[in-house]
Amino acid sequence: MLLRTRITLIVALGFLVLMLGVWAATLLRDRVAEVREGEVAIAGQTVLWREIVAFQTNNLSRILERVDRSSAFRIALGFADRPGVATALKDAGVDVGDPDTSFEVVGSDRELIYGAGGTGHTRTILDASSLDRALKGEVLGGLRQVAADRIIVISTRTVTLPNGGSAVLVLGRDASLGIDRFARGIGATTTLITVRGRVVTSTDLRLWERAKLTLTPRRPLAERISVDSRNYTLTSVPVEAIGGSVVGALVSLVDTTETLRTSNLIRQAAVWGAIALMVLGIIGLNLFLWYSFRPLESAIDVLQALARGDTSVTVDHAGSDEIGRIASAVVALRGHVQALAESRRQRERVRRRQEAVISSELKALAAAIDPTDREEVLALLATQPEDAQRDDELRRVARVLHDLSRRIVEQYTRLSSMVVELREALITKTKLAGLQQELEIARQVQLAILPKEFPPDARVAVHGQMTPAREVGGDFYDYFMIDDHTLGFVVADVSGKGVPAALFMAISRTLLRSTALFERSPAGCIRRLNDLLAVENDQMLFVTVLYGVLDLNTGQVTYVNAGHNLPYHVASSGEVATLPSTGGMAVAVLEGFVYVERTFSLAPGDTLFLYTDGVTEAFDVDQNPYGETRLETLLQSGANDWSVLELSERVLASVHIFERGAPQADDITCLTLRYFGGKGAQRPA
Repeated sequence: MLLRTRITLIVALGFLVLMLGVWAATLLRDRVAEVREGEVAIAGQTVLWREIVAFQTNNLSRILERVDRSSAFRIALGFADRPGVATALKDAGVDVGDPDTSFEVVGSDRELIYGAGGTGHTRTILDASSLDRALKGEVLGGLRQVAADRIIVISTRTVTLPNGGSAVLVLGRDASLGIDRFARGIGATTTLITVRGRVVTSTDLRLWERAKLTLTPRRPLAERISVDSRNYTLTSVPVEAIGGSVVGALVSLVDTTETLRTSNLIRQAAVWGAIALMVLGIIGLNLFLWYSFRPLESAIDVLQALARGDTSVTVDHAGSDEIGRIASAVVALRGHVQALAESRRQRERVRRRQEAVISSELKALAAAIDPTDREEVLALLATQPEDAQRDDELRRVARVLHDLSRRIVEQYTRLSSMVVELREALITKTKLAGLQQELEIARQVQLAILPKEFPPDARVAVHGQMTPAREVGGDFYDYFMIDDHTLGFVVADVSGKGVPAALFMAISRTLLRSTALFERSPAGCIRRLNDLLAVENDQMLFVTVLYGVLDLNTGQVTYVNAGHNLPYHVASSGEVATLPSTGGMAVAVLEGFVYVERTFSLAPGDTLFLYTDGVTEAFDVDQNPYGETRLETLLQSGANDWSVLELSERVLASVHIFERGAPQADDITCLTLRYFGGKGAQRPA
């Protein structure tokens, strides 16, 4: 891009930024002015409305004063002569037949003595607090909402009745009378709305309905809106009742369509004028730069020819100005360029010979390294001539030599490390094979000590299943006959995993079974087991246990829960519930701990499902737990219809499906017991 073009673009950009800045400042100024005008409009309209209300309340006060001085009114009021009261009020200037006028007389007992006008006769205009203030002699004046869509201006006067009591005279007139005066005062369409947005009165109801405004009457507002392609200035001023609370809002709409149209025309004319001036200025600047830069462009053409190696081009311009001095420098440069080209050709010939000798030696040395590194080194040596022109050839060959030496050293280091690792791997492999064989034997031994199928018995069916997370696990289950009609069953989970947990599991199972044969109470049995395991427990292992005994004749179950998961009781009706906890801690934690047992009864067809936390704490690939809720849902879906074997398999299958290929986090153990009745009821297929 030519220099004069860049200068022109920079100047154009400066003009554009300047115009945008002026435009932004104008918009900001207009916005500030609009906000200020809105604040002034709100303040002015608020003052105007207060003056109008004050004027109306003063008129009402003067009328009430005339009513108070009317002896006819007092006499008629004393005799409860309503026609006489109406006549006296009309003489005083109060037309009770006018629907826009409301008049009331309220006694000191807060009962309505007389009422006439637009509010009816069923309730007073004033609220309780305002009435209290009026009865104390305070003169009240202002707005009061008497219906959902009606607001009136009221004034009060406290008078003394002929019987010696006091009463409050309340005179009110519809606020629409003041709205008309307010609208004329500001030259706008005005609408009075309640705090709930209902229209009380409007000088142009059709315009209000077309505007479809959504306002917050309690907050002042000034903004510009558009209704039917016309522009309006909207001003909303809250109005207060006599109690000081906001009773509604005055919403005024001023048509500013013509004013905005004129303002926009002026603004558009100013913008287009500025754009025209900017374009003319840019064109003039570009012509001036073109004329000024012509001699310099001629000198640049000569320098470009010399850069291409063409020394036959000369400069025609001569003189003592800047261009002449550039021409003299170009002539001197031409001689230097010719001498430099000859010297460069000599150095190039010597460098090519040196490069050829070194490259051949490097190729021979590259044959001694591995194929991958050799190909990379040869690729570096085979650099294209275009790349060679951008860098010194000897320096490039030196870098290749450095890279080759580094690769040779790294290759030697890798080979030495591989030899050492190979020796260690052979030793480790031998040890690992022996360890895996021992773990497999331990796994088979562990599974062998677990009980096999329960002997056929018409009173009960039992099935247990354990899937260790590693070769050996810390979970175990057991069931055994204590005598001809008593069945003992247990599910336990040893802390930790692997070989230590498996050994602790074998010890715990053996001690539990041997203790249970002579200690019939589950609580006493677990207490003895805890004392035996807690002694010299240097590894600080512990085991959670759920141990119970079932009387096969009566179905009574007595159990102890030593920190284990709560088992599920599946009734023959399909209802699933957890067994209450007995509050015991895990076994082998504290010597001498006293365990508590509980008792309940199984009905024929009821099922007990015992499990370890490997079921509920199984995790899927997203680290979401299986959870107790999912297990309960599975049991509720028909556990009482499945055999004890099928129930365990379904639970295990559900866990594996939930895991979605995630590795098993813990040992999974299930024990299912179904009771058929003491007389050996027919077992389901």
